[in-house]
Amino acid sequence: MAFAVLAVVVAFLGGSSRPDINSLLILRPVCVLCIVAMLLKSRVEWNSVKPLPLLLALFAATIALQLIPLPPSLWYGLRGRESYDTVAKLLGGTDLWHPLALSPDRAWNSLVSLLVPLGVMIGFGTLTDRQRRLLLLPVLGIVAVSMVLGVMQVAGGETSPLYWYRVSGRGQLIGLLANRNHQGALMAIALPLLRAWTLSPTSRNQTARARNIIGLAVAAVIILFVLVLGSRAGLVLVLLGLITAFLVEPSTGASRLSARQRWLMAGGLVIGVSVLLAVALTADRAVAIGRFVDNDLGTEGRLAALPTLLHIIAQTLPFGTGFGSFVAVYASYEPDALLKTSYFNNAHNDLIELAITGGVPALLVLAGFVVWWIRASWQSIVMPPPTPWRALQRASAFAILILLLASLTDYPLRTPLLGAVFTILCCWLAHIPTTGTHHEND
Repeated sequence: MAFAVLAVVVAFLGGSSRPDINSLLILRPVCVLCIVAMLLKSRVEWNSVKPLPLLLALFAATIALQLIPLPPSLWYGLRGRESYDTVAKLLGGTDLWHPLALSPDRAWNSLVSLLVPLGVMIGFGTLTDRQRRLLLLPVLGIVAVSMVLGVMQVAGGETSPLYWYRVSGRGQLIGLLANRNHQGALMAIALPLLRAWTLSPTSRNQTARARNIIGLAVAAVIILFVLVLGSRAGLVLVLLGLITAFLVEPSTGASRLSARQRWLMAGGLVIGVSVLLAVALTADRAVAIGRFVDNDLGTEGRLAALPTLLHIIAQTLPFGTGFGSFVAVYASYEPDALLKTSYFNNAHNDLIELAITGGVPALLVLAGFVVWWIRASWQSIVMPPPTPWRALQRASAFAILILLLASLTDYPLRTPLLGAVFTILCCWLAHIPTTGTHHEND
C-alpha cells in the first residue's frame, strides 16, 4: 500500500524538474513516510536489484561530498573559482570556509531528490516476482492517463486548470508532465513496454490475439499523439521505440497465419498508419513534422550555447561546480550574443550538465552505470531469463536506452515521474527472477 501511495503521488505531483514547484512540499514528505512504512513493515530484498543500490549510494556520495565545507586555501585553489575569489576579496570573506558546491541550497535539493528512486527500489524489493512483473500495468496506465489528460488540457485551452505547473507548455498535450519533450519520451518508452505486455504469458490463444490487436491500436494512437504533440525529439524517440518494440521479440506470429492473412495484416498496418498520418497532415496537426520542416535547427538556443558549455567544462574539471549550480554558473559565462529575456535553465544535455556540475566523480558513477546496463542488456539477449521475464527485461533495456538518448537533448530524468519510471526499468533489468516464475500465467 505504501508503494502504491508513493507511485500515485509521484505520478500526479512529480511531472516538473524545477526545484521550486509547490508540489514538492507534498511529494517529498509523503515519499519519506512511505519509505519508513515500507522499511518497518517489510523485508527488502536488496539482492534482487543489485548493483543499483550501490550505484545510487555512490551518486548520493558525490553530491554529499560537495556539501562539505573546505578551508579557504583549498577552496580558492580549485579550478573555476578565480572570479569568485575576486568577489570574496571585495566582500572581505576570503577567510571563510565554503563547500565545493557553488549553490549549496540547490545541491541539497539534488541530494533530497534521490528519495524518489530510493523509495522505488525499496518498494520493488518488497514485492513478489509476480507483483514485480505486474508493475508493467500501472506503468502503462500512467502513459494512458498522461495521454488522456493531455487531450483534456488542450480541449480546455491555455488557461485550463489541468495545467497544474506554473511553468509548463500551456496549449500543448503535456499530460502529467510540464514539458512536451518529456511527454514524448514517456510515449516512446511505452512502445517496447507495450510489446512486452502483448508477450505476457497466457493460457488462452484468444487472449494473446486480443492483446496483439490492442497493442497495435494503442501504438497507432501513440504515433498520432506524438505527431500532434509537437516534440521533434519525441518524434525521433517514438520511431526508435517502434524499432525496439520489434527487437524485443523479432516475431509477429505471422508464421501461424496463412499467406492471405499475412498480406491482409501487413496491408492493414500500412493503410492504418498512412491514414493517421494523412489526417494529421491535412488537419495541420502534425506539429512535430512541421517543426522539423519550418525551423532551422542551427538557430536552436541549446546548439548555439554548446561552445560555451564545452568551455565551462574545460574551466571547471575535474571537480565541477556543484549539483544544481548550472543556472548561476552559465550566467557568468554566457556571451552577450546569446543574451535574451529568458534564462537557460538547463544545458539540455544531461551528459554535459553532469560534467559541469558533478565533474569527474559523477562521470565515473555514470560510466559504472553504463557498463552495468550494457552488460545486463547483453545478458537479456544472449542468456534469456525464465519466459515470463524475457520480454520484459529486453523491453526495459531498450526503454532505458531511449531515456538515456532523450537525456542528450533534454533533461527528462530530472523529473520525479520519469526518474521513478527509469528506476523501475532498471530494477526489472537488474532482477534475477526465481525459477518459480516459469509457468505463471496472467
